Amino acid sequence: MKKIYTILAFVALSLSFGVSSARADASVDTEEQNFVNLLNDYRKSQGLSELKITKPLLNGADYFSEYFANNADDANANIHKDSKYGGPEERGAHFGFYFSTENLGWGYETGQEMFNAWKASTGHYENMTNKTLRTIGISRFYKAGGTKDGVSCEWYWVADFSDEGVDRLIGNTLTDSELYTAGAKKMTLTVKKKNKSGKYKNAKNAEVKVYDQKTGKLVDFDLVSKKGKATLYTYQNASKFKVKLSKFKDRKAVNFTTGKKKVKSKKVTWKNKALKYSFKY
Repeated sequence: MKKIYTILAFVALSLSFGVSSARADASVDTEEQNFVNLLNDYRKSQGLSELKITKPLLNGADYFSEYFANNADDANANIHKDSKYGGPEERGAHFGFYFSTENLGWGYETGQEMFNAWKASTGHYENMTNKTLRTIGISRFYKAGGTKDGVSCEWYWVADFSDEGVDRLIGNTLTDSELYTAGAKKMTLTVKKKNKSGKYKNAKNAEVKVYDQKTGKLVDFDLVSKKGKATLYTYQNASKFKVKLSKFKDRKAVNFTTGKKKVKSKKVTWKNKALKYSFKY
């Protein structure tokens, strides 16, 4: 796979207020989440899969955004290398993810500004819209009084992307500890497709996504295994959520919601003309 390293050099004014540095636990702040939402909305508009945030990628992005802020004028840092791990592939291996592409940016404070800037830059745009991508880590680091090339610059961004080997998502082999969403509840989904003889058979290789019913944002996704099984997570206190089933390339999507059905430890089944869905909590 071709590795793409791109950097965006831009300086903007930053407000002088405190933001925490490296985070002990993987999390995203409001502007980082806003960036991911903007990117996923754009990817959807282009017929591309949305990206899921995972802890390994988030931790890797956190590490390098802080390193980059503290070594902003170092030649190696500007070509995505740090003194401890080396290049992005080695850093990805240390934090537990398969590295695909990485974007660096500085000077921008908000997720909208960073998204607009990367979208307008050919290399960064190609990184963000790579059709093989499945997961993301995003981090912005604030350094009061920071400079870049002799100019005031207090915000430093890193976006790490991965395809997680794609096959790794079949049966959702991402572990509980790798999910960044707090308070998640695990569930399994069996998907069967009606064949020409009218019998339901396992719908392998379909893509299943769970969305927050309130915000409409992606919570989790999985690729259906050969046995027709998918493993998904939703919020612990969710009483309503949306499930979307589609082919791998987002064709012929079908949407369902739990409606008034309670999301408790039981089985929920839907049927339509061609598909049968069974959730087990």
